[in-house]
Amino acid sequence: MNPVIIIPVYNGRDSLLRLIQQIKQTVTYSIIVIDDGSTDGIGPDDFVDVAYLKHTENRGKGAALKTGLDLAKEAGFNAAITLDADGQHDPTEISNFIETAEAHPGGIVVGMRNLIAESMPFHRKLSNNITSLILSLRTSLRVRDSQVGYRCYPLNDSRLWESIEDGFQFESAVFFNVAKLRIPLVWRPIPVIYGSEESHMHLLKDTLRFVRTFFRSFKW
Repeated sequence: MNPVIIIPVYNGRDSLLRLIQQIKQTVTYSIIVIDDGSTDGIGPDDFVDVAYLKHTENRGKGAALKTGLDLAKEAGFNAAITLDADGQHDPTEISNFIETAEAHPGGIVVGMRNLIAESMPFHRKLSNNITSLILSLRTSLRVRDSQVGYRCYPLNDSRLWESIEDGFQFESAVFFNVAKLRIPLVWRPIPVIYGSEESHMHLLKDTLRFVRTFFRSFKW
């Protein structure tokens, strides 16, 4: 495999720089940072041996991921590991994702947290369990963690990440494409690290947006 690491970021400079340092201590893969219109002073001078691209305005996490995946495919990579910039994904798991992807050619490998035992905020745990159940029923896939951003995308077919969703709902919407394209879905257990970084998710707004995404899926 010829993988690349993609990290979308929005106003998370300090946690992102720590994460990149940890990644470089763990693996030697290329890294692409997609800055989704940050206003916290982050810029290309912050990075060494890291590809950096910035949206001129905040367009949403999904838009940043799509930009990164398109760029990775155009650059000739055949797989992309996506991590969140807030430090909640353990970079030592990257090699495990690659090994799992190599064992399931053409499949998408998705991180799986323990949504019952994990010490995440109750409202996020409840939301994730409900959306995972709804996606399972809608796609006939066993969706175990609908909202996790730690994934290994195969890059051979860009239809996998084609979506009108640009926000957090993008990662849930990917499962519709997985089902439609009959791409193997492989789950990889992962731990979660909770820090002090502020989440950009909004419970009510993002729940309503998920409902909108669900109904849109019947038109795809």
